Amino acid sequence: MLLLSTSQASSANLSGTWEIDPSLSSAIDPWRRIVLDIKVKGKKVTIEELVTTGRRYHSQTYAIDLSRKTNRVPVDWWTGNRHIGAFMGGDGKMEIRGEWVDGGKVLKLESDFVVGTNQGESPIREYTEYRLSRDGQRLTRLTLRSSRPIPITHVFTRK
Repeated sequence: MLLLSTSQASSANLSGTWEIDPSLSSAIDPWRRIVLDIKVKGKKVTIEELVTTGRRYHSQTYAIDLSRKTNRVPVDWWTGNRHIGAFMGGDGKMEIRGEWVDGGKVLKLESDFVVGTNQGESPIREYTEYRLSRDGQRLTRLTLRSSRPIPITHVFTRK
């Protein structure tokens, strides 16, 4: 698994624990550390995201069944823009659709959810790709949001 060619990088290789490299990533404010624990079993993908800052931490699990058209995933505490006062709104659930693309090398997720702010609630559409490097040691998460004109890029290394 150390030396994978592009054609060998596949869905199963996403499984593992990944820690963010802030020097290669978009700003992660207010977090100091982000760790992903990804499990792939057939059509089921589970992504546990742990965010920490000082003594504060939060863990959120996204369980996605790729054989389903839509997954309604409860989200306790949206970590996306917590530092600007945005939090999970609506019914507290994300509607997530997912599939493997590029021959199983990229996990593509499309999500719809509502966030709340002091100004009220707003619907958000989010597009995310999890891309594995050729050697299987780096994972890039690209995120586009309907509320933000600039993509978010987070680069993780395998632990």
